[in-house]
Amino acid sequence: MKQHGTVSRGHRALVAAAAVGLGLVSVLGTGGTAIAAPGASSVPSYGNIDFTKTGSLIIHKHVNQTATDPVTGTPAGPDTLTTPGVAGVQFTAYPISSLDLSQQSSWTTLSTFTVPSDACTAGAGGTAALPGQTLGTGIAAPLTDADGLATASNLPVAAYLVCETQSPSTVVDKAQPFVVTIPFPDTTANQGTTQGWLYDVNVYPKNGVANIKKTVTGQTDLGLGSTASFPVTTDIPAIAPNASFDHYWVTDPVDSRLANVAVASVTVDGAAVDPSYYTSVVTGNYATVSFTNAGLSWLKTQPNKQVVTTFTGTVTGLGADGVINNTAYLDISTNVSPTPPTNPPTPPTEPPTTPPGTPSNQVTTNWGDVKLDKVDSGDSTTGLKGATFQVFAAQNPYAADCSTAQATGSPIAVSGSSTFTSDDSGLVSIAGLFVSDSENAPQNAAQRCYVVQEIQAPAGYVTPQGNASYTPVAVRIGSLASGTYSATIKNEKELVPGLPLTGGQGTVLASILGGLLIAGGAGGAAISRRRKQEQGA
Repeated sequence: MKQHGTVSRGHRALVAAAAVGLGLVSVLGTGGTAIAAPGASSVPSYGNIDFTKTGSLIIHKHVNQTATDPVTGTPAGPDTLTTPGVAGVQFTAYPISSLDLSQQSSWTTLSTFTVPSDACTAGAGGTAALPGQTLGTGIAAPLTDADGLATASNLPVAAYLVCETQSPSTVVDKAQPFVVTIPFPDTTANQGTTQGWLYDVNVYPKNGVANIKKTVTGQTDLGLGSTASFPVTTDIPAIAPNASFDHYWVTDPVDSRLANVAVASVTVDGAAVDPSYYTSVVTGNYATVSFTNAGLSWLKTQPNKQVVTTFTGTVTGLGADGVINNTAYLDISTNVSPTPPTNPPTPPTEPPTTPPGTPSNQVTTNWGDVKLDKVDSGDSTTGLKGATFQVFAAQNPYAADCSTAQATGSPIAVSGSSTFTSDDSGLVSIAGLFVSDSENAPQNAAQRCYVVQEIQAPAGYVTPQGNASYTPVAVRIGSLASGTYSATIKNEKELVPGLPLTGGQGTVLASILGGLLIAGGAGGAAISRRRKQEQGA
């Protein structure tokens, strides 16, 4: 078999187009720190192709470029790229068995061949296929490492269709399929530098990567009936110039203990997104935001920025444990098309068992309750009905010991009420107060200090005054069990005028009257003597 040491101008054009247009070179994105593309430089060969040799595909998987002056990776490599590597991506090289690179006709076919954007899924059952060609069994490369590096080794001389066949959920814009040859003609026309044949070829397929993070806005209103707010931050990935967003969804299946679920805002760079760019739908507690055709076009012009979608709901109950968990989802897909679909797909409006897309981190808000045991000071087993209380935040809410807590601010409303009255058994129930959350310090604290104040005692009992009216309480996550109390608060009975004592009060009264009579008689005698003296004079 005759070996060929040259290729046609058309073939050189094909390989150059594959290299530049399909992601073999020029990858730059958001990262500001240079990341070295590991691996050794490929050693070029000159002269005729050696069909007895095997080669390799050295894959450098990085985030898409956005800069105006991108760093260019070369087939000989290795090169220093400035974007983060993408780990956990697998590529599979499918030999194009219908092309024999020992025949010039095969090189001619390659020179005019266009790789369809769906080549990796066009076959039966979503398998790889090329029009008019036959593919051999795919050779899978290892998963890319933390630097985005993987090598498919021991590749015989051939032309290969290369497909991204596995990637983490954060990859939303997969590398487009490309064709590469082993060996690769590393000429200037092909963005090469050695002018030789490379049996070990460095390629730089690009990815659009998007992450999602959920947080909790610090709670300012502390009782049930307050609004809880959950900002969800999602990336806008840089995508290939010839790609567009097919859809961009942010969804939040909010816990059933929250009512009045709403999409409070959608922003980018702190500015409100044009309402015509997205649609928000709330079905029960399932809230969705999906971008419209105009919105998807706009998103492409905002690469590497972030969308912040804030979901809100009114906290209505503690449930069994007082722990309200929440997870949001991001679902993005792209198409090889210069424009997005006229009518982009929308997320399901009925809450699915598992929402589509990549889940965020789980966030938690924690709530507890207060139960007071209002009793008679003379008998702590006797509850008192009709005592009225208010509850206040504590000046130091996360003190290790709540026993010295001091009240601050205005009375807290719980489910619309700011006063709480003991029932027939003496129980005062304050149904729900905020304890902590997973995002704001101290994260997931087990308790929070509050202060209750008795503002009205039951009829016949003394209402405490001043500091005596305040009782510190520790509110812990979850509902208190029946018969368990945050505090026991006693009432003293009112004072009343004294009752008659047996013999006592009558004796005292007689003594008083006798004394008055004696004093009156002595006074009268003195007056009589004075008159007689005046007459004798």
